[in-house]
Amino acid sequence: MTAPLYDALHALADKHTARLHMPGHKGQPVLREFSSILPLDFTEVYETGNLYTGEGPIRQAEQQTARFYQAADCHFLTGGSSQGIHTMLYAAAGANADVLFDRNCHKSAAHAAAWLDLSPAFLFPSTLEPFGIPDQLDPDELQRALVQNSAIRAVLVTSPNYYGICQDIPALAAVCHAHGVKLLVDAAHGAHFPAVGLPSPIAQGADLAVLSAHKTLYALGQSAMLLSNGTVDGKGLREGAALFGTSSPSYLLMTSLDLARNALEADDSYQQTAYAVQELRTFLVQHTRFLPLEQGNLDPCRLTVSTAGTDWSGHQLADALYERFGVACEMSDARNLVCIITPADRAENLTRLRTALQTLSNECGDAPLPAPVPALPIPQPVRSVRAALLGDCRTLPLGEITPGQICARPVTPYPPGVPVLWPGEEITRQHIVFLTNQCYNTVDRISVCLP
Repeated sequence: MTAPLYDALHALADKHTARLHMPGHKGQPVLREFSSILPLDFTEVYETGNLYTGEGPIRQAEQQTARFYQAADCHFLTGGSSQGIHTMLYAAAGANADVLFDRNCHKSAAHAAAWLDLSPAFLFPSTLEPFGIPDQLDPDELQRALVQNSAIRAVLVTSPNYYGICQDIPALAAVCHAHGVKLLVDAAHGAHFPAVGLPSPIAQGADLAVLSAHKTLYALGQSAMLLSNGTVDGKGLREGAALFGTSSPSYLLMTSLDLARNALEADDSYQQTAYAVQELRTFLVQHTRFLPLEQGNLDPCRLTVSTAGTDWSGHQLADALYERFGVACEMSDARNLVCIITPADRAENLTRLRTALQTLSNECGDAPLPAPVPALPIPQPVRSVRAALLGDCRTLPLGEITPGQICARPVTPYPPGVPVLWPGEEITRQHIVFLTNQCYNTVDRISVCLP
């Protein structure tokens, strides 16, 4: 196993060159807390390579990452998967294009639609009950959408989603390619898949995919990877990454990408984590009132637990876990909590989680299963995403929003960061009811377009 970028920076740091360039710490232990990593924090100088021109040890590290994910190419990103989503749409669709979006896409897709002046259409995943969460997309619906609009240039889907549900990428890719359309995948939460025996989206047929290395791997925050199968021009991907990224990408972030990939290849620790999560799911089924997500095509390292059928909400359960047992979950909603589990989670932490869930299950009571989550109305765009998001607006408390107003900014419960309303869409009474009943903890103000 090798980590080309890390090795090159370490060798350069060992030369003790007079570093008369950025960054200002010059590799010296001026911040004692960070003294072990500052020597590797370089900029574009001799021997370091340049991220946006594809050269040197950065390029070598990208190529090794591409091989690991069975991709034709890889581009490192230091602006997270948001930068990757912007870059994919720029390179695969371009400006003023028609694009078909999974309605479960991250809000960064709406931002890209504004910057590139895209015309969005949407695919709606089914809802998985009693969890009340987005399930898989229907390839037949994708087929109908592409037949109805031959101008669509690209399709963007999310897989896995925040709850761990994966799309049928081979089926979606087959439909897209039959129509000459590129399939783009936001796989931000699936960077660990090859380490648990699952293929990357590229290996399954997608044209482009972005993976966040800081969500489920050991990389630093904001580090991500853009994978390509070679059907989208690599020059356009480099241009897009530079357009939407900083001109001073962090070498520490890039080095952490290099090391995170190297760690994935080192042992079977992620596979062991997947086994531990499955054992935890089985335990919850047998010994608690809570319902773990088990069925379907799932991320084996993600634990989604529903409180449906009890008199507790997912928020209550998450709060009790933190306040009484010191267990902090990734997110919660009205019916569920979600835990991201990696090999960095020690066995005693998983034991604490198991014990806490069993204890709290004994304290909650039974309740009828909740009614199915109502489907939101089909979006009614009144203005373009660009005109709405970049135009004048005012922000009002949710209680002052009235049907007929036009959304100006993505209305996004966070996490998971998926907009309920996109800019330019008309706000209906159903939206207001949904936001009031389902998203009371994260959405209390909405920006609306001025007349």
